[in-house]
Amino acid sequence: MRNNLFLLCPTDNLEPVINTVYSCENYFYTSLGNTFSRDFKTMEYLYKLIRRKNITNLFIVLSSENKIISDAVENQFYKNIRGLEKLYTNIGEQKEHLEFWDDNPSQDLLFSYYLNHKIKAISDDFNHWFGQSLTIKGKIYNQRENKFYPIYSNLICKEKFHLN
Repeated sequence: MRNNLFLLCPTDNLEPVINTVYSCENYFYTSLGNTFSRDFKTMEYLYKLIRRKNITNLFIVLSSENKIISDAVENQFYKNIRGLEKLYTNIGEQKEHLEFWDDNPSQDLLFSYYLNHKIKAISDDFNHWFGQSLTIKGKIYNQRENKFYPIYSNLICKEKFHLN
């Protein structure tokens, strides 16, 4: 049996939806906007959970209506909540670059960029600290359609470059 670990934002309330769609043994780790600390203790806890529960799939999921990410793009009411400062700064920087992507829904690109960044960081941490390569997938849940969609994993401009 395949076991899954989902990294979620608690404001999305996706646990019941995930348990309906993914009929495996599902485990959840939540943090606002998926901004959890990647310190050694946290990563060790996740590593031990993955090994103990025989988890084969790790997903980082955000709802297309995520309150934290939407607030970071628009009003910034939650900007001063401890732990969200870096997220708000990163999203603000990426928001400036969205004007170049007229053909695509900018929110999906922003979410994909953010989740790709998280996937890379977590993969690097697992490889560095535990010598284990980990396959992580990103998903965006579209509430209107009641569907999970894969993120844009092959974004050309994942990082910004300066040419002289």
